Amino acid sequence: MSDIHRHEEPNSMFTTDQFRPTSPSYFHLIPICLDLFMEHIYPIMCVVHMPTVRGYLNRPIEMYEKNLLYSLCALTSTHMSGKNTLAPGPPSWDAAGRFFLDECISVRQQYDFIEDKSLSAVISSYFIHTAFFELNQNRKSWYYLREALTLAQDLNLHDETSYVGLTPAEALCRRRTFWVLYVTERSYAILRHKPLTLSKTPEFPTTLHEYELPEIHDGFMRLVNSYHLLDSSFVDSWNESTEARASTLTYTALQRQLNRPQPADVPLTDIQKADILITQQWLRLIVWQSSMRQGLLSSTAEDESMTFRYPLKIAHSLLDVIASLPTTSIEVHGMGIFEKIFEIGNTMLDVMQACGTSLPGESYGVAQDPFEVFVKTLSQTPNSQRQYANLLLAKAAEKPEFQRLTQTLTPTLTDHTLTPQPLDFIGFPPQANGGLVPPAPRPWRGSIVGEIGDDGMYKENEDALEEQQALWADNAIWIPETVSSSDDGMTVL
Repeated sequence: MSDIHRHEEPNSMFTTDQFRPTSPSYFHLIPICLDLFMEHIYPIMCVVHMPTVRGYLNRPIEMYEKNLLYSLCALTSTHMSGKNTLAPGPPSWDAAGRFFLDECISVRQQYDFIEDKSLSAVISSYFIHTAFFELNQNRKSWYYLREALTLAQDLNLHDETSYVGLTPAEALCRRRTFWVLYVTERSYAILRHKPLTLSKTPEFPTTLHEYELPEIHDGFMRLVNSYHLLDSSFVDSWNESTEARASTLTYTALQRQLNRPQPADVPLTDIQKADILITQQWLRLIVWQSSMRQGLLSSTAEDESMTFRYPLKIAHSLLDVIASLPTTSIEVHGMGIFEKIFEIGNTMLDVMQACGTSLPGESYGVAQDPFEVFVKTLSQTPNSQRQYANLLLAKAAEKPEFQRLTQTLTPTLTDHTLTPQPLDFIGFPPQANGGLVPPAPRPWRGSIVGEIGDDGMYKENEDALEEQQALWADNAIWIPETVSSSDDGMTVL
């Protein structure tokens, strides 16, 4: 995907266009950030040894330790921005996140970071990557992810022999860091059509730190195993970097593995469940889209996962997941998890338009409308509402056959988003009859990148319209025009 919005990002290495941004100090938040990180983020990013990091507060610390500490605070602050948490904090977690990012980047200029061969350097680059992703600065986010991958390879984290002689705590942190990078690179490769660099892998981690509960390890490994199903050949096929074609049996086997229920005998935190279960549904969508690209779908396929309507089942499975979790366990993951929900909802609308507009809720044992639940879930934070909920509503409002879906979704939903001032829910006024005035028509695509540009925003000027149309055309979901719905609601060719 071409980066058509790079000019909208800051031109400096910092989070703004200032050469060296100045802002109120937020150093007093460091202890709070450590507590919030441990509670909300550590269950899915358990890559640091928390007693060691907490020890930084009790003594003078080296530059490489500041680098790690500030990056952790930046990650935590950007994740807390707009969240429905009761934790004490600043008026703007976004401002605090930018402050710590700028401080971290400044610290790196004060010592020879390139020669920093510590694990802290790898982890800090990964944390910066995630923080910039939350700020919608995707070019910087991609840069720091590749930096983390390069530093990890330089430490030979992919080589099992590099773990010989290390302390148990150091070895565990290194193994987990590698596998977090492995998962993140695969996710980014799919979301942004980027190449893979990690091929050789070490053994999985099998131990715990002395302060951890068993669910930390169990949840971590379940997430890793979900992505491990999609090997490099699948990602290469997804990115169209190989002409090798997969068989129907390959895709049906992947769908069966991804569709397996999670064992109930191992307790997981709600935060871990949200990450694992929503990612599981998103990966089912990825495999389905790849099957469609290979021309393997059919309305008469014996396996439901090879039919055109399968995303409707995925949508209802996601609905069950969302209904089983508290909202805070979803929103704490940030924009990445919202993008996955958006993609499932977006594809659901595409399939409904091609195969019939009905949502067969009774067929899947649910009474709620997935579209309404998805929009409300995507409205939990100001950023996710602006980027995803608004776009999903706008897409439905543009299609007469979908406008019934928007009737119950009024601007009162903004009450859940912690916005400073009341805003029109999707950026255009409601009609007198309670409906929505659709925006000017514009093309939509159904690729896994969805309707979001590389920086999460649309280019609205007319000069970019042709470029966008060409890009959307290249990535559109295609379903044969011969697909239709029969009188009994079945899809036929």
